[in-house]
Amino acid sequence: MDTFLDYEVPPCPNVPAGLPRQRLVVLSPIWLGETLLLEYPDGSIHTLRGRCGPEPGEPCPLRIFWTRHHPQGPPVALAIGGGHGLRLRNLSDPDAPAQGWPFLALAESLIPWEVLEVIGPAPPVKDREILLLA
Repeated sequence: MDTFLDYEVPPCPNVPAGLPRQRLVVLSPIWLGETLLLEYPDGSIHTLRGRCGPEPGEPCPLRIFWTRHHPQGPPVALAIGGGHGLRLRNLSDPDAPAQGWPFLALAESLIPWEVLEVIGPAPPVKDREILLLA
């Protein structure tokens, strides 16, 4: 039986458009952490943090887990924060402004080993059901 997590981000300074309530299927254990370092192929390093609390938002736990948008869709490692979404800061360019996001899908090549130790490898893609009409 699948486990679900409801997630939403009301409009806020970090994510002005917000994100309506989403029901996310949880396909793995959930990694919890305060900050995640993402190392991109171009050599840039970014920090990812969850945001919540009163305006303009305070740090809160970051959650990463495997999910999928559709029952037969490909799995994705999804990072979510709190009621104010996520904050992504480019440490390689201190002049670049931080970016706010409701969530972030992580390419497998960007998932740090400490996260993979908890969430494991991507779950297999389910076979598509074929319905025959007679």
